[in-house]
Amino acid sequence: MEIKYVSVENSVAEWADKKSILKRWEGLNLYTLNRWIKEMRENKRFSLYVINPTHKLVFINLEGFECFLRWKQKRTK
Repeated sequence: MEIKYVSVENSVAEWADKKSILKRWEGLNLYTLNRWIKEMRENKRFSLYVINPTHKLVFINLEGFECFLRWKQKRTK
C-alpha cells in the first residue's frame, strides 16, 4: 500500500512520513530519524506527535518534530 499526501489548495502539510521528513531536513539520515522517532514515542511529551496506523506506516507531526529537536538541543547544552 502506498499513501501519498496531496495538499489541498495551498494548504500547509501538518503531518509527514519518513521520506518527507528526510527531504525537509537535508543531512538527516534514516538511521538517526528512526532513533529520534523511537525517542519521541517513549517520551510522554512527544508521543502524541507520532502516529502508527500500521506496523510499516508512520506519520510525524512537523511542528511536534521541530519542538522535539529544539528540546534535544536544549538538553545537550
